[in-house]
Amino acid sequence: MSHFEIRAKDGLARLGRFTTAHGTVKTPLLMPVVHPGKSAITPRDLIDKFGFQMVITNSYIIRSHDRFRAKAIESGVHGLLDFDGPIMTDSGTFQMYFHGLAEGEIDPLEIVEFQKSIGSDIGTILDVFSDPKVGRTKVEQDVAVSLERARLSVPEKGEMMLAGTIQGGIYEDLRESSAKELALMDFDVHPIGGVVPLMEQYRYSEIVRIVLASKKHLPPDRPVHLFGCGHPMLFAQAALLGCDLFDSASYAKFAESGRMLFPTGTMHLDQLEELPCECPICSTTDVKELLKLDKPDRDLSLMSHNLHASAAEMRRVRQAIRDGKLFELAAARSVGHPTLLEAFSTMMRNSEQIVQSDPLGKSASIMYTGPETLHRPEMVTFHSRVIERYPYHTTETVLLVPHLGDRPFADTLPKAVEEIRKRSNERLLLIFVTPSGAIPWELEHVHPAQQCIFPQHFGEIELVVTLQRIHEMLDNLTFKHGFWLTRDTATDKVGPDIQRQYGLERIENLERIEEIPIDDNASWEKRKLHALLAYQWDIDFSKMQDSQKLQFVTSRSTGKIRYVKRNDKILFTLVPTTGLFTPTYEGGLELIQMNLDARYRVAIKNEVSEFVVKGKSALAKFVTHADPLLRAGEEVIVTDEQGSLLGVGRALLNGSEMRAFSRGVAVTTRHSKP
Repeated sequence: MSHFEIRAKDGLARLGRFTTAHGTVKTPLLMPVVHPGKSAITPRDLIDKFGFQMVITNSYIIRSHDRFRAKAIESGVHGLLDFDGPIMTDSGTFQMYFHGLAEGEIDPLEIVEFQKSIGSDIGTILDVFSDPKVGRTKVEQDVAVSLERARLSVPEKGEMMLAGTIQGGIYEDLRESSAKELALMDFDVHPIGGVVPLMEQYRYSEIVRIVLASKKHLPPDRPVHLFGCGHPMLFAQAALLGCDLFDSASYAKFAESGRMLFPTGTMHLDQLEELPCECPICSTTDVKELLKLDKPDRDLSLMSHNLHASAAEMRRVRQAIRDGKLFELAAARSVGHPTLLEAFSTMMRNSEQIVQSDPLGKSASIMYTGPETLHRPEMVTFHSRVIERYPYHTTETVLLVPHLGDRPFADTLPKAVEEIRKRSNERLLLIFVTPSGAIPWELEHVHPAQQCIFPQHFGEIELVVTLQRIHEMLDNLTFKHGFWLTRDTATDKVGPDIQRQYGLERIENLERIEEIPIDDNASWEKRKLHALLAYQWDIDFSKMQDSQKLQFVTSRSTGKIRYVKRNDKILFTLVPTTGLFTPTYEGGLELIQMNLDARYRVAIKNEVSEFVVKGKSALAKFVTHADPLLRAGEEVIVTDEQGSLLGVGRALLNGSEMRAFSRGVAVTTRHSKP
């Protein structure tokens, strides 16, 4: 049974809730490592004073010391730590690697049984840690041993949740095969192990590849734990890669060596003149006072700072996921160290997984952070959908207009918009050339077309991407005449290349466009409806019955479509912030009539149909059909098992997640059967 549910997504990141025997926690989260005998800051203080939700301790250490073992057996690990919140225990794998312990020092089944006996909320199997320096043959042997131990350990977990650690060293295919095998076993959490040496050596690009390889084959309803990751500068990028849990003793280890953790990197106290932080420690003292303290007191102060900085960054990560801003946060953090920036570039070169997981229908503005902005999931999805689904391919004239996409096109180019509205798509197409690519006028309001904030000037890398995307757009069109409207904006620089290749005429005003005959029967509203139906649901407008009876309600202030109606009944509402339609119940019936593809249909058990009819959300555990190609954020219809429409709403999960999860909402119902 799954103990995990998703509340929001951004990239591969999940804002979730994870339920344990000792409480429910919000993810992503960081678990500070607590030593049972020498933690200067108690687990209770970690919760009450620093805002952490969960801790991790080592069952091997507890079991190896008489006084710890006796107390844990008598009072449980919660009694030992004097803590009533969720506790995860490690098995001792890292200790065996780090201290070079003998192979038989820890028995794999006994350590699982011990973790269960002391009441750990989440225990961990005893896997084999592969040093990054060893060769492939040794890593293959380690993976085989780890998987065999996993198979033997699962039946022993009882009521305790159990973590099955993915190993495989630096070999992506071994990570994939390890994850595939573990996915078939009854685990509750999947740590990605063996990465601490890579972190210590700043080999972050390899960590990116390891995480992506591991994530490919893991069940989506199990949290992924990046073992040993505790530096705040890594949290944003690791979360974007899909890591839900983090742990580390870095807050203490760094403090003991006089180092302070920041989201932008590490600083040595004795090299600072100011404390660049707002935490309770840094805001109530200064560098000189800290240096005057006795080492135990100074260590405690630095430890407290490190915890405050780490907790604050994790809160920042969770808020960024909710706001759809995690990419920007990860990009900002990546400049903290050259190898972290390299890792970010590695992630962008392998971003297909992130794009496919990223929800549609976002509304947040997109701030330019560098060339990588053009490869954000929102940008890639928009461009690919335009190329695949834009319904107009043949026209007499195409007009290309360079623009930054920083302001509404209708405000900055009212005359061009006025002219396009007077003509049919067979007569004239208007394409805006923006840094993010080609934006057809019909889709001008779809996120992120006008939600991007770019600088007035940028480099050749961005122009190359822009040029490539314009080429892809124009290669899909057939036209007799083409014009490029000269404008003083950055994307005008790609004009000469486009003009030469496609025979466009460069113009400085719209006089030539005004000469194009006007279509008296042209309906710009239907033209936009056609393009939006194709973009959003891959539907052909010609399949809509009684289209001549459609009514369009536009905003008096903006001139945008607000509602599409027939017989005074609203079919679709255009959401201003996303530029996409939300159907009413009648709109859902219309979509069915137009042969809505199965990927946009979610079926639930008949026994809970009445709840959706009453406006309740469709829960994942009752979903009987969800197409694997369904993306989170899509507007979908919800039916019973026979296909009868119950309601319409927004998919919170993708199709695979809907079938995997047994907790949480699959579809948020907007309108239900009257």
